[in-house]
Parts: sequence; structure tokens; C-alpha cells
Amino acid sequence: MNLGIDFHDTLSYSPKFFRKLASNWCGKIYIVTGTPASYRDDVANDLELLGFSGLYEDILMGYEYDKKDMSTDHFKKMREHKLKLIKGYDIQVYFDDNPYYAHWMKDNGVLTFMLCIDQEYMDRFAKADPFFTCHLQGKVFDFLKHLENKDVVR
Repeated sequence: MNLGIDFHDTLSYSPKFFRKLASNWCGKIYIVTGTPASYRDDVANDLELLGFSGLYEDILMGYEYDKKDMSTDHFKKMREHKLKLIKGYDIQVYFDDNPYYAHWMKDNGVLTFMLCIDQEYMDRFAKADPFFTCHLQGKVFDFLKHLENKDVVR
């Protein structure tokens, strides 16, 4: 089976885990990123620094966009782009931290694992980027703080 691993905040969050997984995976491994294709060399260099040289078949890049134009619509468009790549490269198992992508992939027939990012990591990057995708994950889990039995049992 082919494996796809999102780069930013999935592989980069836990490189040791993903190096071990990649070292023992029998199928092809693809790094999937929403980073625009014009930054391919930067992604390849970052992967090398994280010890991933020779562990993956290819880097599947995002479409070109300007970060200042990002909105939630961007994530909806990028999930379509990523799904097309995942299907095109016959990736059957996929890891991502972004709820927009994880939800979309699992509903479109891809066995998907959403990496749960710890609060310390989210806090460290919170001020750096308002569209840092881990913010989205934090909001997914925030509802649990107020969930009561009466909300679950019908």
C-alpha cells in the first residue's frame, strides 16, 4: 500500500515516528504538502534536515497561492487538490493534522489518520501564523471541555 504523509505539522511535528514508519513501510511513500510548488527545493531541504533522504518516492506539492489571500476557502480548495494527488498516486493510507483535509480524505475513501498535536506545540506557533492549521485542530477538540452526558445520550 502506498503511504502519504503531510509535511508541515504532521511529519515535522513527529519526525522520529515518521522516519521509523517510513523505514519499515513496504509500499511507496509520498510526502504531501499544501506548500506551493515554487517552494519544492525548500521542502526537499527541510526533509533532508529531518533525516528523510531516500525514504520517500516523491514530494506532492500544493498549488500556487499567496499567504495573504488565505481563508477557510483556501483549505476547501486545497483539500480538493490534495485528494486529486492522493488518488492519482494511489495512496491508500494518509496522515494529516489538518481537520479540513483529514475529514475530506476519510469521506472520499482514503484510510486517514489525523495526528493530534499537543497543546505546547500549538501554543508555540500560535502567534506566528493566524492560519496555522493546528489552530483548526485545537478548535475541533475545544468542544470536549463542555460536553456533558446529557449532550451525548439521547
